[in-house]
Amino acid sequence: MTREKRASMALEKQLGEKSFYTLYGMCAQIPGRTAGSRLSPNQLLKYVKEGCPCFEHAGQVLFEKDLTVFYNWLRQRKPLRQIKAQERLRRIYGR
Repeated sequence: MTREKRASMALEKQLGEKSFYTLYGMCAQIPGRTAGSRLSPNQLLKYVKEGCPCFEHAGQVLFEKDLTVFYNWLRQRKPLRQIKAQERLRRIYGR
């Protein structure tokens, strides 16, 4: 996606009197792994598939503006890769 198109994407969506972050708005809020970078939309979609706190409205994935719930989920999440590795070890060592 070009920078111009990404700059034109909506960062927030208003539902009633409440405002929510869109996918691109959430990406702009969360820092990436390296200094100065931001989370990519593809990584955020992986988080959505894993069950991060979000909801869908009119075909858009929306996130609460209070990021504490998201950060708590992010700290406690277990990536699918880690879960599969634990299952392999359980089968191998019988624990």
